[in-house]
Amino acid sequence: MARGGHRRATGRRLLRAAGVGGVDDARARLAGAAPLRIHPAVRLLTAPDTAAADEALSSLLGAADHRRASLRRHPEARRRTRIGRGLVRLLAADLLDIAAEEVVTGAGPAGAPYARAPGRPEPRRAESRPRPQGTSGVGAVAVSVTHTRGLVAAAASVEASHLGVDVERLDRRTRPEAIARRHFLPAEVRALLALPEPARPAAFLRAWTLKEAWGKAAGVAVPGALSRIGFDLGARFAPSEGAPSEHTPTEMARTPGSPAGSRWRFWTMNLAPFTLAAAGSFPEPAPAGTRGNQVPASR
Repeated sequence: MARGGHRRATGRRLLRAAGVGGVDDARARLAGAAPLRIHPAVRLLTAPDTAAADEALSSLLGAADHRRASLRRHPEARRRTRIGRGLVRLLAADLLDIAAEEVVTGAGPAGAPYARAPGRPEPRRAESRPRPQGTSGVGAVAVSVTHTRGLVAAAASVEASHLGVDVERLDRRTRPEAIARRHFLPAEVRALLALPEPARPAAFLRAWTLKEAWGKAAGVAVPGALSRIGFDLGARFAPSEGAPSEHTPTEMARTPGSPAGSRWRFWTMNLAPFTLAAAGSFPEPAPAGTRGNQVPASR
């Protein structure tokens, strides 16, 4: 058996029990990587921000990954970048059914990151990424990476046309009311101020991560992402510890990164002391009676 085939045959056990598919179990175990279940179409891995995780995953990286990490100014940022790129390779390798070292990573013209198998063409446009369900192992994989002090997370999907993930520490010192008044939508500011003062920082950070995740997926930079999409910050906004909560935006702007015939889905998860959010754009199911690759009806 070829070396890559041996890795694939022996590296599919650790995460299947968690219902998120298999990755290189030895590397994931050494890195302390943990799978999170948020949706069947989205794979998500987290790893601690440690030297051990860096050492376990750095050997997977290609020259371009190491160059990207070297551009970071601080050693901590370089380490987190390497860990994130390693997590992306583990996820993409499983989805593409190849060895993690064989994964080719890159970014499209709009800056959206992707991973693909060797020999597959590069995505030419962000809009060219939507794929029908069940196409794992074909084409490019939508990916996203995020990190903060103590945690690195990566997401991947073959079904999402656009994907974003963001994480923040819940103990981060911030000024939620002042920042919300400056950047959030008026309805969000009112909802935030209606909450008891001790509950405001967590609600603010969960909204922030949802907006950032959407901005990464749609190609909308901060601060634009903060004011172009809104969420309900009411009591139901708080997710349970370790369990994903799905959210529907109260207001949303159309963007070039949101093609006609797509739908957005949003999730948050409380992983104290962190809050994590993911956003994905998925092709709408074809209307009844249509066949083949006909474009589904636009909203």
